[in-house]
Amino acid sequence: MLKLVQIDNSVFDIAFADPAMPDENATVATLVYATLFTDQIIPLDRVTDPFDKRGWWHDEARGTGLWYVRRQALSSAARQEAINMVKQALLAKSPALSDIVVTDVSSARNVSSVTLEVAGKHNGIKFTMRASL
Repeated sequence: MLKLVQIDNSVFDIAFADPAMPDENATVATLVYATLFTDQIIPLDRVTDPFDKRGWWHDEARGTGLWYVRRQALSSAARQEAINMVKQALLAKSPALSDIVVTDVSSARNVSSVTLEVAGKHNGIKFTMRASL
């Protein structure tokens, strides 16, 4: 099985699944990372350049608008928008996930990045994972 592997902050590569990692964990990690780091198309009223709406041509609604949030100052409103986008995207596009809770676990002094903890159930099995944005 293939999985996404984070090699740097917000940079991923595809690798063969680690045989030491249970398949359920690898599946959840792949599902969450693919959702988080796939760019969703953004409505024209949110972007000044009509040619920079991004999105995946095959499914414009897939993924999140985190790329747009990264262009803003990292205020509490931007953090909350990121949390809401992640939760909405995971619930809407991943029917195998349920009871999703997304929490900002960044330190209070961190003004340059957001670390999210995603918890929930994947096919009825509880999981918890972290992702740095």
